[in-house]
Amino acid sequence: MCGRFNIISDPLTRLIMEIVNGELGSVELETRYNIAPTEPIPVLLKTAEGAWDLRDMRWWLVPFWSDQPSTKYTMFNAKSETLKSSRAFREPFQRRRCIIPASGYYEWSKQGNVKVPYHIAPQDEPGFVFAGLWDRWRGDDQVLDSCAIVTGDAPENMRDIHARIPIALSRKEIFQWLDLESSEETLASVLASTLKMPVTITPVSGYVGNSRNKDERCIEPLGETRVVK
Repeated sequence: MCGRFNIISDPLTRLIMEIVNGELGSVELETRYNIAPTEPIPVLLKTAEGAWDLRDMRWWLVPFWSDQPSTKYTMFNAKSETLKSSRAFREPFQRRRCIIPASGYYEWSKQGNVKVPYHIAPQDEPGFVFAGLWDRWRGDDQVLDSCAIVTGDAPENMRDIHARIPIALSRKEIFQWLDLESSEETLASVLASTLKMPVTITPVSGYVGNSRNKDERCIEPLGETRVVK
């Protein structure tokens, strides 16, 4: 699961510029320490013509066939195991794949009767690139682009934190994921629930649990950092 993440403008902006190889001109992300579902987030995708496009989307996917935008069902994450069978995610998986950049994300681990928040970030890379799906909903006087982060089973060495992880992509996998001609075998490999890079796991304050708290106190460490590879 991935229910909160953050964006630190530098170095994440540099990561995006490396991915798009300068094709978008100048990019400047806003630093945001505590992003919650339904908020707008920056999303990278390829247009039908093959050009890069960076746009803001609502982080809570609204299927194109919905009567109206709703939060009745949890749609900010999409399970990798059911992408081909899910009514909501099947068509976006086939036709509207995207990537979602993040500096790090938060996860809560239950320890006794207490849930302890952790900040998880790449050890050596400037940020994560999560596999995502997007869709476009149209109402009488509204057009809404929205997205979801794809998740998978957590590897054994991450399960003490949570049973699921967001699917982070390597540089090569970014282009395989966005290529609508990629084979089922390639996509299955891309979506494998493995760590593509070493990550740091740091306990942080319960302050981050309130989505209205948006300052840098959200990432202040409250204990030792461990590295998982």
